[in-house]
Amino acid sequence: MYLGLKEMRYEKLRYSLLTGVMVLIALVVFILAGLAGGLSQGNRLAVDQWQAKYVYLNKDANKNIMASQLTTDATSDVKGKQVANIALDSTVVRKVGSNNKIDISALGTANNSFIMPKVTSGHKVQRDNQIIISQNLKDQGIKIGDKVRLGSNDTKLTVVGSYGKSTYSIAPTMYMNLATLAKIKAAGTPVTKPLGINAIITKDSQLSGNKHNLQRLPINDFIQNLPGYSAEQTTLNTMIYFLFAMSLAIIGIFMYVLTLQKQSLFGVLKVEGIGTRHILASVVTQAAVMSVVSVAVGLLITIGIGAIAPTGMPFALNYPQLGIYAVSLILASILGSLLSWRTIAKINPVTAIK
Repeated sequence: MYLGLKEMRYEKLRYSLLTGVMVLIALVVFILAGLAGGLSQGNRLAVDQWQAKYVYLNKDANKNIMASQLTTDATSDVKGKQVANIALDSTVVRKVGSNNKIDISALGTANNSFIMPKVTSGHKVQRDNQIIISQNLKDQGIKIGDKVRLGSNDTKLTVVGSYGKSTYSIAPTMYMNLATLAKIKAAGTPVTKPLGINAIITKDSQLSGNKHNLQRLPINDFIQNLPGYSAEQTTLNTMIYFLFAMSLAIIGIFMYVLTLQKQSLFGVLKVEGIGTRHILASVVTQAAVMSVVSVAVGLLITIGIGAIAPTGMPFALNYPQLGIYAVSLILASILGSLLSWRTIAKINPVTAIK
């Protein structure tokens, strides 16, 4: 261990360059983790805020809520204490008199539904054509009292309240009652009853008959089937795992080359009675020190990037997960350094010092 640290102090440039490469790898891993977390949160935050256990969709919708077409009378098939109908629409919002459009996810549910967010300012939805907006929309210039329109619909909606940050499918959310959203989606055509919905959300329930062709999904299964969610997470996680392998390979190759260059030195050490285990320990120590430093620097830079990231950028740091990735990078580096073991063990002192 002492020999390894002493050599690092003597060969500062060589080991600093490798540490710099490892910092870049750690930085890419942490940034990808932040992007994966941000995209995950952006897609599912509204669903998490429902605090639901089950989602009922049309069985023919292939577990896709946007493809699920139901009506409010489908709730007669669901027995439970907390049951909420929900309708969704991906559209744009603009203030009356303004051409500035913002992509949103519009959600409709009953005024007293358990999934209707609790307002932090203003008041809750009390009648048709009233909406409450997420903090994300307030940050983009929409405020309580504003009159807005959705999509190409001419219906004026009044912002009466706001709640905390919330997104669905990466877009900020707004809530209204089912009748209002049905009117928006009808685009000028008469609205018929029973009103159309996309799903039934519950905390604890079971099917009581199934006249409306319902399929019950646990909330985690529902989230995994959100459009694009699984594909995004799989792609980014695969890139992260590939970087772990790259870190192991870089350290392994670097330490192997150094071992070949230092065969004569290791031969002298063996003549002096220093065994293979002690020499290998010095190599592992070097890898551990470089990986710990690079991971720490990469983590600090990532936290800084997260602090200055634009509001609209899907970036969220999950610190327990970052801790796992940090330990994984350090272990990958140490494992890479162990690849030099056979080379060190095979060094013949007599041959090496000739």
